[in-house]
Amino acid sequence: MAAQHTIAFVNDELKAPLAETIAFAQENGVSALEMRSIEGRNFLALSPDEQKDAARQIADAGIKVVGLASPLLKWAAPGRSAGRLGDQFGFEIGSRSLGEIARLTAEAAHRLGTRNVRIFSFLTYEGFKLAELGPALDELLAVAEREDLVLHVENEPVCNIRDETDLMALMQALGHPRLKALLDIGNIYATGTTPDAERMAALMPFVDHMHFKDFSIGAGRRHVAVGEGDVPYGAFIAACLAAAPGRSLTLSVETHVPDDPVGATQRSLVRLRELAAAATA
Repeated sequence: MAAQHTIAFVNDELKAPLAETIAFAQENGVSALEMRSIEGRNFLALSPDEQKDAARQIADAGIKVVGLASPLLKWAAPGRSAGRLGDQFGFEIGSRSLGEIARLTAEAAHRLGTRNVRIFSFLTYEGFKLAELGPALDELLAVAEREDLVLHVENEPVCNIRDETDLMALMQALGHPRLKALLDIGNIYATGTTPDAERMAALMPFVDHMHFKDFSIGAGRRHVAVGEGDVPYGAFIAACLAAAPGRSLTLSVETHVPDDPVGATQRSLVRLRELAAAATA
């Protein structure tokens, strides 16, 4: 029997209060959410009581939180100037150390009832070398071991790990069971390059979670709903899922369509379901 993949979406892509987000999920048959921010406030910036209340509302609706989309390492590396700025989605680092932020992240993940935490690879800078991520990842992985978490590094256009080749190099260099690759094919398109299906398939042993957004050059080089842009998702999803036989993956919509957040997310969920079903038929 083919694996049943979990379809989810990043909660704040709807630009809606939590109650409306939960209602949208129920109306669209989605029983899993990836949490990032609520009404402009990063989940890590909420008080413990606010986090517990949000987690209770989600659980009471019969919805599972499949991951915390944290801002960890989406900032300039120590002693480096960032080439591009990134969106931390309502989170301010302030004077806190990486260890303090990692502790806040672990506590938030536990309140949400998830072991999965999305992280990044520092904002891009000239002369980046993979080994320079080592100290920060070692610190985060120590927290992950202690707190029973799994860290998922997302490829991100404004960060140093930007595509499937970078993700593979990182996975092979560290080889840590608590470090996974969070593959975002739409993000690769946004860098101006086209990912390679064979390279993505080779990466899949390290992937438990994928993000889905589409990208259109003709529509003004912007993100669009899945299936409405330039990304040949039919072939790519087929290649990726075929390389993960028997495993249930989390397939999460991260829409990035601010002028039509609800409609584009809804259409993306429909199309993602169709593509996943076709790939596993």
